[in-house]
Amino acid sequence: MKAAGYIRVSTTEQATEGHSLDAQREIIARFVRQRGWELIEVYEDAALSGTRSDRPALQRLLRDAEGGHFEVVIVHAIDRFYRNLQGLLKALNHLYQHDVAFISIGENIDFTTPWGKLTLAVLGTLAEIYIDKLSAETKKGKRARAMKGLYNGSLPLGYCRGNCSTCTDPNGEDYCPRFGGPDLKDERPSLPLFVHPIEGEAVKLAYEWYATGTYSDGQIAEKLNAYQHVLPDGTTVNFRSKGRNGRSKPGPFSKDSVRDILQRVFYTGLVPYRAGSNARERRRRPPELFPGQHPPLISQELFQRCQEVRTLMGNHPRRHADYPNRIYLLSGILRCAKCKRKMRAQAGNGTRYYQDTTRLQRTGHCDQPMVRADEIEEKVAQILMRLQVPADWQEKALTYIRSPQEVEHLKEEEGRVKEQLARLRRLFVEGDINYDEYQQEKQRLHRLLADLRGNDYSAIIKAAEELERFEELWRTLPMLDKKRLLQAHLTAVLIQGETIVALQPTLVSYPLFQHQETQRRNYGSDGNSPTFQ
Repeated sequence: MKAAGYIRVSTTEQATEGHSLDAQREIIARFVRQRGWELIEVYEDAALSGTRSDRPALQRLLRDAEGGHFEVVIVHAIDRFYRNLQGLLKALNHLYQHDVAFISIGENIDFTTPWGKLTLAVLGTLAEIYIDKLSAETKKGKRARAMKGLYNGSLPLGYCRGNCSTCTDPNGEDYCPRFGGPDLKDERPSLPLFVHPIEGEAVKLAYEWYATGTYSDGQIAEKLNAYQHVLPDGTTVNFRSKGRNGRSKPGPFSKDSVRDILQRVFYTGLVPYRAGSNARERRRRPPELFPGQHPPLISQELFQRCQEVRTLMGNHPRRHADYPNRIYLLSGILRCAKCKRKMRAQAGNGTRYYQDTTRLQRTGHCDQPMVRADEIEEKVAQILMRLQVPADWQEKALTYIRSPQEVEHLKEEEGRVKEQLARLRRLFVEGDINYDEYQQEKQRLHRLLADLRGNDYSAIIKAAEELERFEELWRTLPMLDKKRLLQAHLTAVLIQGETIVALQPTLVSYPLFQHQETQRRNYGSDGNSPTFQ
């Protein structure tokens, strides 16, 4: 059997003969000879406490156990291996999982015997219980930090701790103009993080470029790597990633690092916390968001715009110079009326098409031909241009999202608030309240009116305003925003041949599409008189 020894002393034990390194090494070597085993190596940690888990030789021993370098670990006494139960159980469980036995000569515990193996199994179970409990406590601690507005994990690009005089940030010395200067922490001790003067600009530029819908992650990485940032003293510096202390050095941006930057809600001043037992589960769950104590680098609006661009551009490669002409406005919502499957975006000879998925994948028989994207998109737009929002759409919207009793109660509440507004105006005109008091109370009452109808009603208002201005928006918006506009109002467009046979509106637009029968008769004879579903 291949054996490994482990020996350790702390500073205070160096002079004690029974605990000296030479004495431990001799006891282990004699034990191995008596068993007829082979001693591969003796791992030695000198002048290190047995409570520490970061002992270099111990960590190397555990790694070698994973590699199968030996079958048993031998120590003079258990306290040479660990001086705390939690660390001991965790290390023994690690050995057990890799089929490595453990023997302590002093306590006469031999885990190579059947009884010893049973004992080790029990200790391994205890270790698993401890690790699970530790994991739960760690999760609670991380959530508590997030609730306080404090970040978890490594320091994000764009921020530093503000310890300028003693800076150890990878992008500090020879990069940051504040390195070695007065500590920002002294000026504002309540802030946990400060904006890095160079990294922060790189983050802002990345978001601004991506929000245009013109650049991919890889193209933004190229732009950041080539960008010359001018410092206040007139010198220039190249942007670079942060790297990690002890792991990687600062260097050029990559497509992956840019993608990570552009999806960090942390830059808006919020702290996310994702619950879950593993990384996949955490990715699937939407994060809890808490107000952060750090200064934001970008606005909520810019962040949301970038997420919207990512969603809209998910299936549109931007490696071509003419990529705006490769945006498919109906991707995801255009369907064949016969087989009900989606029409997939296709390109050929510089022309955009939609093709039936059934025919494309040869999973069935469908006679739906390919249709030119520009033609079918324009037909859908023409229908929406001619759609007339009912004059009483506000009432229709209310009855759509509220019961008759709720509508009646809502009108009564709105009437009371409007009476308060009228009374407030009279008080101001008569000089009973000053201008600041009038404005403050007026804003409160207007917020109350908005809250009475709710967010769903506000969404319908926005949808109505867009439909009323649809022709103007369609003629002026760039392609990416046209796609957002169509997908904000339609969940499906059914076609048969080149004829649009049905439009399915989104929930917020549904009240505005009702009672359109008379309008459809006025669409003309172009074959586009769809049913609204």
